[in-house]
Amino acid sequence: MIKTIKILSACFLAMLLLVACGTTGREEANLTNGSGAGGNQEKNDAPKKEEKAADEIEKEEPEAESDDSVEEEDTSQKIRLFEMNLTYSINEKTKEDTAFLRSSDNQDYSLYVLPEFELTGEEPNKDVLYLKENDRHFMRIELLPNESNIDEAVQTIKDQLTAVNSNVKQLKAEDSQKWLENAHIFQAENNEERVTAYIINKGDFILKLSIFTKIEDNYIDPFLKMAETIEKK
Repeated sequence: MIKTIKILSACFLAMLLLVACGTTGREEANLTNGSGAGGNQEKNDAPKKEEKAADEIEKEEPEAESDDSVEEEDTSQKIRLFEMNLTYSINEKTKEDTAFLRSSDNQDYSLYVLPEFELTGEEPNKDVLYLKENDRHFMRIELLPNESNIDEAVQTIKDQLTAVNSNVKQLKAEDSQKWLENAHIFQAENNEERVTAYIINKGDFILKLSIFTKIEDNYIDPFLKMAETIEKK
Protein backbone atom coordinates (compact mmCIF):
# COMPACT_ATOMS: atom_id res chain seq x y z
CA MET A 1 0.00 0.00 0.00
CA ILE A 2 2.74 2.41 0.99
CA LYS A 3 4.63 1.48 -2.15
CA THR A 4 1.55 2.31 -4.24
CA ILE A 5 1.17 5.71 -2.57
CA LYS A 6 4.83 6.53 -3.29
CA ILE A 7 4.37 5.60 -6.93
CA LEU A 8 1.25 7.78 -7.22
CA SER A 9 3.03 10.67 -5.53
CA ALA A 10 5.97 10.34 -7.86
CA CYS A 11 3.63 10.38 -10.88
CA PHE A 12 1.79 13.43 -9.54
CA LEU A 13 5.04 15.35 -9.04
CA ALA A 14 6.16 14.44 -12.57
CA MET A 15 2.91 15.75 -14.02
CA LEU A 16 3.28 19.03 -12.09
CA LEU A 17 6.82 19.45 -13.46
CA LEU A 18 5.61 18.82 -17.03
CA VAL A 19 2.80 21.38 -16.67
CA ALA A 20 5.20 23.94 -15.20
CA CYS A 21 7.71 23.45 -18.01
CA GLY A 22 5.00 23.84 -20.66
CA THR A 23 3.74 27.10 -19.13
CA THR A 24 7.23 28.59 -18.91
CA GLY A 25 7.98 27.64 -22.50
CA ARG A 26 4.80 29.30 -23.75
CA GLU A 27 5.56 32.50 -21.82
CA GLU A 28 9.10 32.58 -23.20
CA ALA A 29 7.82 31.97 -26.71
CA ASN A 30 5.25 34.77 -26.33
CA LEU A 31 7.94 37.16 -25.09
CA THR A 32 10.29 36.17 -27.92
CA ASN A 33 7.63 36.49 -30.67
CA GLY A 34 6.11 39.64 -29.21
CA SER A 35 2.66 38.02 -29.18
CA GLY A 36 2.24 38.16 -25.45
CA ALA A 37 0.82 40.99 -23.37
CA GLY A 38 4.16 42.81 -23.24
CA GLY A 39 4.71 42.59 -27.00
CA ASN A 40 1.22 43.83 -27.81
CA GLN A 41 1.61 46.77 -25.40
CA GLU A 42 4.84 47.86 -27.09
CA LYS A 43 3.17 47.71 -30.52
CA ASN A 44 0.17 49.73 -29.29
CA ASP A 45 2.40 52.35 -27.64
CA ALA A 46 4.69 52.83 -30.70
CA PRO A 47 2.33 55.11 -32.74
CA LYS A 48 1.62 57.23 -29.65
CA LYS A 49 5.34 57.71 -29.02
CA GLU A 50 5.91 58.73 -32.68
CA GLU A 51 3.02 61.24 -32.57
CA LYS A 52 4.35 62.73 -29.32
CA ALA A 53 7.85 63.07 -30.79
CA ALA A 54 6.46 64.77 -33.92
CA ASP A 55 4.46 67.23 -31.78
CA GLU A 56 7.56 68.12 -29.75
CA ILE A 57 9.61 68.73 -32.92
CA GLU A 58 6.86 70.93 -34.37
CA LYS A 59 6.73 73.02 -31.18
CA GLU A 60 10.49 73.44 -31.12
CA GLU A 61 10.80 74.54 -34.77
CA PRO A 62 9.89 78.26 -35.33
CA GLU A 63 7.40 79.06 -38.04
CA ALA A 64 9.23 80.16 -41.18
CA GLU A 65 8.00 83.24 -43.02
CA SER A 66 6.19 82.45 -46.23
CA ASP A 67 7.81 83.42 -49.49
CA ASP A 68 4.83 85.61 -50.31
CA SER A 69 5.37 87.84 -47.26
CA VAL A 70 9.05 88.28 -48.06
CA GLU A 71 8.31 89.09 -51.68
CA GLU A 72 5.64 91.60 -50.66
CA GLU A 73 8.10 93.35 -48.35
CA ASP A 74 10.70 93.58 -51.13
CA THR A 75 8.33 95.03 -53.71
CA SER A 76 6.91 97.58 -51.27
CA GLN A 77 10.28 99.34 -51.02
CA LYS A 78 11.22 101.61 -53.93
CA ILE A 79 14.93 101.69 -54.62
CA ARG A 80 16.33 104.18 -57.14
CA LEU A 81 19.88 104.17 -58.43
CA PHE A 82 22.07 107.15 -57.56
CA GLU A 83 22.60 108.11 -61.21
CA MET A 84 21.35 107.45 -64.73
CA ASN A 85 22.28 108.55 -68.26
CA LEU A 86 19.96 110.94 -70.11
CA THR A 87 20.00 111.73 -73.81
CA TYR A 88 18.52 115.10 -74.79
CA SER A 89 18.75 117.84 -77.42
CA ILE A 90 19.38 121.59 -77.20
CA ASN A 91 18.84 123.65 -80.35
CA GLU A 92 18.74 120.41 -82.38
CA LYS A 93 22.09 119.22 -81.00
CA THR A 94 21.96 115.85 -79.25
CA LYS A 95 23.84 115.37 -76.00
CA GLU A 96 24.20 112.61 -73.42
CA ASP A 97 25.15 113.14 -69.80
CA THR A 98 24.90 111.53 -66.38
CA ALA A 99 22.04 112.82 -64.23
CA PHE A 100 22.07 112.40 -60.44
CA LEU A 101 19.19 111.56 -58.15
CA ARG A 102 17.86 114.52 -56.17
CA SER A 103 15.03 114.72 -53.66
CA SER A 104 12.83 117.76 -53.22
CA ASP A 105 12.95 119.43 -49.80
CA ASN A 106 9.64 121.07 -50.58
CA GLN A 107 7.50 118.24 -52.00
CA ASP A 108 7.32 114.46 -51.75
CA TYR A 109 9.21 113.36 -54.87
CA SER A 110 12.64 112.70 -56.38
CA LEU A 111 14.06 113.02 -59.91
CA TYR A 112 17.32 112.82 -61.84
CA VAL A 113 19.00 116.20 -62.43
CA LEU A 114 21.60 116.91 -65.12
CA PRO A 115 24.86 118.56 -63.94
CA GLU A 116 24.09 121.90 -65.65
CA PHE A 117 20.88 122.32 -63.66
CA GLU A 118 19.92 122.94 -60.04
CA LEU A 119 16.76 122.04 -58.08
CA THR A 120 15.50 124.41 -55.39
CA GLY A 121 12.30 125.22 -53.52
CA GLU A 122 10.40 128.28 -54.72
CA GLU A 123 7.46 128.38 -52.31
CA PRO A 124 5.28 125.79 -50.50
CA ASN A 125 4.32 123.00 -52.93
CA LYS A 126 6.36 124.53 -55.76
CA ASP A 127 9.95 123.84 -56.89
CA VAL A 128 12.13 125.33 -59.59
CA LEU A 129 14.66 123.45 -61.70
CA TYR A 130 16.88 126.00 -63.44
CA LEU A 131 19.90 126.26 -65.72
CA LYS A 132 22.88 127.30 -63.60
CA GLU A 133 24.51 129.57 -66.17
CA ASN A 134 21.23 131.34 -67.01
CA ASP A 135 18.35 131.00 -64.59
CA ARG A 136 15.92 132.54 -67.06
CA HIS A 137 15.69 128.98 -68.41
CA PHE A 138 13.77 127.13 -65.73
CA MET A 139 10.93 124.68 -65.02
CA ARG A 140 8.40 125.06 -62.23
CA ILE A 141 7.30 121.71 -60.71
CA GLU A 142 4.04 121.24 -58.81
CA LEU A 143 2.53 117.98 -57.52
CA LEU A 144 -1.25 118.36 -57.27
CA PRO A 145 -3.39 115.98 -55.19
CA ASN A 146 -4.90 113.09 -57.13
CA GLU A 147 -8.43 114.33 -56.36
CA SER A 148 -7.76 117.68 -58.06
CA ASN A 149 -10.14 118.66 -60.84
CA ILE A 150 -8.32 118.27 -64.18
CA ASP A 151 -10.55 120.75 -66.00
CA GLU A 152 -9.92 123.41 -63.39
CA ALA A 153 -6.15 122.76 -63.53
CA VAL A 154 -6.19 123.09 -67.33
CA GLN A 155 -8.12 126.35 -67.17
CA THR A 156 -5.65 127.71 -64.61
CA ILE A 157 -2.61 127.14 -66.84
CA LYS A 158 -4.40 128.66 -69.82
CA ASP A 159 -5.18 131.77 -67.78
CA GLN A 160 -1.56 131.97 -66.60
CA LEU A 161 -0.25 131.71 -70.17
CA THR A 162 -2.33 134.69 -71.29
CA ALA A 163 0.11 136.84 -69.29
CA VAL A 164 2.72 135.92 -71.91
CA ASN A 165 0.45 136.14 -74.93
CA SER A 166 -3.30 136.14 -75.37
CA ASN A 167 -2.84 133.64 -78.18
CA VAL A 168 -2.48 130.34 -76.27
CA LYS A 169 -1.86 127.26 -78.44
CA GLN A 170 -2.76 123.69 -77.55
CA LEU A 171 -0.06 121.19 -78.51
CA LYS A 172 0.18 117.42 -78.91
CA ALA A 173 2.98 115.27 -77.60
CA GLU A 174 5.52 113.95 -80.07
CA ASP A 175 5.44 110.25 -80.97
CA SER A 176 8.60 109.64 -78.95
CA GLN A 177 7.04 111.15 -75.80
CA LYS A 178 4.87 108.21 -74.74
CA TRP A 179 4.64 109.43 -71.14
CA LEU A 180 2.96 112.63 -72.41
CA GLU A 181 0.44 111.03 -74.75
CA ASN A 182 -2.49 111.81 -72.40
CA ALA A 183 -1.11 115.16 -71.16
CA HIS A 184 -2.77 118.55 -71.62
CA ILE A 185 -0.14 120.80 -73.27
CA PHE A 186 -0.42 124.54 -73.91
CA GLN A 187 2.11 127.12 -75.11
CA ALA A 188 2.41 130.86 -75.43
CA GLU A 189 5.32 133.01 -76.56
CA ASN A 190 6.35 136.61 -77.21
CA ASN A 191 9.40 138.24 -78.73
CA GLU A 192 11.72 137.05 -75.93
CA GLU A 193 10.41 133.94 -74.23
CA ARG A 194 8.43 130.78 -74.78
CA VAL A 195 6.35 129.25 -71.99
CA THR A 196 4.96 125.70 -72.21
CA ALA A 197 2.65 124.22 -69.56
CA TYR A 198 1.75 120.57 -68.94
CA ILE A 199 -0.93 118.80 -66.88
CA ILE A 200 -0.08 115.09 -66.56
CA ASN A 201 -2.13 112.51 -64.69
CA LYS A 202 0.44 110.18 -63.05
CA GLY A 203 -2.15 107.93 -61.34
CA ASP A 204 -1.47 108.66 -57.67
CA PHE A 205 -0.89 112.40 -58.28
CA ILE A 206 -1.23 115.08 -60.97
CA LEU A 207 1.97 116.67 -62.25
CA LYS A 208 1.93 120.31 -63.33
CA LEU A 209 4.96 121.62 -65.23
CA SER A 210 5.66 125.12 -66.51
CA ILE A 211 8.79 125.48 -68.68
CA PHE A 212 10.24 128.93 -69.37
CA THR A 213 12.90 129.23 -72.09
CA LYS A 214 14.28 131.97 -74.31
CA ILE A 215 13.28 132.04 -77.97
CA GLU A 216 16.88 131.82 -79.19
CA ASP A 217 17.74 128.85 -76.93
CA ASN A 218 15.39 125.88 -76.75
CA TYR A 219 15.88 124.00 -73.45
CA ILE A 220 12.48 122.30 -73.41
CA ASP A 221 13.82 118.81 -74.17
CA PRO A 222 16.33 118.49 -71.27
CA PHE A 223 13.68 119.81 -68.87
CA LEU A 224 11.19 117.20 -70.08
CA LYS A 225 13.77 114.38 -69.92
CA MET A 226 14.41 115.22 -66.27
CA ALA A 227 10.69 115.66 -65.53
CA GLU A 228 9.99 112.21 -66.94
CA THR A 229 12.01 110.73 -64.05
CA ILE A 230 9.83 112.32 -61.33
CA GLU A 231 8.49 109.75 -58.86
CA LYS A 232 6.78 110.17 -55.52
CA LYS A 233 8.81 109.02 -52.52
